[in-house]
Amino acid sequence: MRLPYAFFKRDYLVAVSYRTAFTMQILSILAFVPVYFFLGKLFGDTASGMLDNYGGSYFAFLLIGMAFLAYMNTSLRTFNMSLRESQLMGTLEIVLSSPTPLWKVLVYSSLWFYMLTTVQFGLYLLVGLLFGLELGDANLLGSIVVLFLGVISFASFGILTASVVIIIKQGNALNAMVSYVSLILGGVLYPVEVLPGWLQMIAKVLPITHALAGMRMALLNGASWSQLLPYIGILCLFGLVLLPTAILSFAYAVRLSKISGTLAQY
Repeated sequence: MRLPYAFFKRDYLVAVSYRTAFTMQILSILAFVPVYFFLGKLFGDTASGMLDNYGGSYFAFLLIGMAFLAYMNTSLRTFNMSLRESQLMGTLEIVLSSPTPLWKVLVYSSLWFYMLTTVQFGLYLLVGLLFGLELGDANLLGSIVVLFLGVISFASFGILTASVVIIIKQGNALNAMVSYVSLILGGVLYPVEVLPGWLQMIAKVLPITHALAGMRMALLNGASWSQLLPYIGILCLFGLVLLPTAILSFAYAVRLSKISGTLAQY
């Protein structure tokens, strides 16, 4: 436990050293939830038929969508950001050349960021309860399982973009593209069913589409395990394909950079 704690403590100390930014990041939740509430008041009735599978409330639909999107954005940023900071501080080559297995370096470097995102997600729900969010029938264990499997798929995209950073030193454009596609097609702002048929087909190959649908059904509808099973199965399939691909890609990028002598360059 000493090594993961060291990674966690390092990232925590860096985050809290910027106290104003850290505090504003937390307090921003208090500002956004009322916006989602009033948007729900504005659009709720017009979309009620499409929201039947998600409790019928656009406020709840939008709140969980935006809060859950943070996991995708965290996954896209955390590995990339950790690599860039290590490159700038001149520690990347030391870390990646250490006896610590590569997968541990990737996992441990993300612990603090996922913990912070989870705290923020919980705060979104708590503040949402003050505005009438109803979670009385929520299947909490089911939502945790869906969240865990979704994060594995999201992290795979993050590791893939980190592989790009190792090679070309910049991955912001790729991160922005994945985040944008997830926002537009993943059912974050509106049900996927409003999209044209061909875009719905594209949406189905995005992990966030299935993770977010499962999360909403578990939290807002109290979906049973049999109802969540299709989403869990799809997310397991995504994880089995994406995660090994991402780790192998990262290992290949590191090996290629070591051969070319560009690992520590930025």
